[in-house]
Amino acid sequence: MTTDDPRKANAPTRRCERRTGRRITATLVWLAISLVACNAPPSAFREGSPMDQLPPHITPFTGRIEGGLRPAWHESRKRFLYLNDLVGDVFEFDLETGEARPLTAHFAHLGFTRAHYLSNGDLLLCGPAEVRPDDPERGRWHAQFWLLEADLDEPAKPLGERCFEGPAVARNSMRIAWVRTDLPEKMLTARSELWTGIVDPNEGNPRIVDARRLVGRSDFYGLAMLEPQDFRPPEENELLFTAYAWRGGEAMGVDLESGRIENYTRSPWYEEIEGVTPDGRYAFVEREFTLRNSPKGPIDLWLAPLDGSGELIRMTRFSEFAGFGANNPVVSPDCRSVLFGLRETGGEHGNSSGLLVYDLASSPEAPADLCAPGDAPGE
Repeated sequence: MTTDDPRKANAPTRRCERRTGRRITATLVWLAISLVACNAPPSAFREGSPMDQLPPHITPFTGRIEGGLRPAWHESRKRFLYLNDLVGDVFEFDLETGEARPLTAHFAHLGFTRAHYLSNGDLLLCGPAEVRPDDPERGRWHAQFWLLEADLDEPAKPLGERCFEGPAVARNSMRIAWVRTDLPEKMLTARSELWTGIVDPNEGNPRIVDARRLVGRSDFYGLAMLEPQDFRPPEENELLFTAYAWRGGEAMGVDLESGRIENYTRSPWYEEIEGVTPDGRYAFVEREFTLRNSPKGPIDLWLAPLDGSGELIRMTRFSEFAGFGANNPVVSPDCRSVLFGLRETGGEHGNSSGLLVYDLASSPEAPADLCAPGDAPGE
């Protein structure tokens, strides 16, 4: 078929060119906006270490502690738990006495990867029951839940459930949430499901009861790997979690009753949700905002309003120094400060080589409405 009108003859080509041009233009605009909005890293790093140039509102933790990994606050704000290694012993630091005491030195074990206070005062621990001789990470990815009673009279007792990475622990009940998975053996096809249940001390024979599935990898077209972080206060009717590999990594929530899922960051970069404020309106996230979308890159702390806006506020600039970052932020129960770690890029995932205190009251980055009335910094 021929035509004497060259405009009609070339129409399909022009339409294709217009579509291609629009796609290229849209992609370039998206990249430009993302780089500006996300405050992309500078082309040259600052010299030295972030510890040498700390802003006034960030100070090293002055208590005498070993390690200081994975801090977890007690609701009184008078003490907190921490580990001395990525798979290590559990300690408690008392802010009033300035002393640390070991909590797991009185019984034989293979180390622990997480420690949290339960609402009744007991401790929920994660740690391996056995370690293979050829495992360089000492059973970190094959941990189980344990219950350690507050009086420390007995060794920690198994709960009969696998613990992969961190659990979420409620403040107002014995409810916890965890992930059931086949990782790391089957990274691309592994089951990844968030479950919730109640820790029952059961007169010395602890167990998890009323377990039910909340959300799984299938809810993300099979792409996301999931990890719970926190029950959103104060009602604790929503579980906050991270969807790894979903648009790079997203900070999300799922309603415990309706099952409705909310995406709180909605960016192309890697975000992992961490400590939430006591009123549940903000959460700290670890963010890696280069094109690699990877937790192995330069990570800093950002603040995400949990209002669905997708807004993010940068709180630290440790990754502007080559080889460093910030991680594991936990907000104090009075919303006045944040404990977090100094991260060394290239080290083991989750590593921390020092514990720092972020004073929210004097921070120029902290929003004026960061905490609820009565809990606001400076009040």
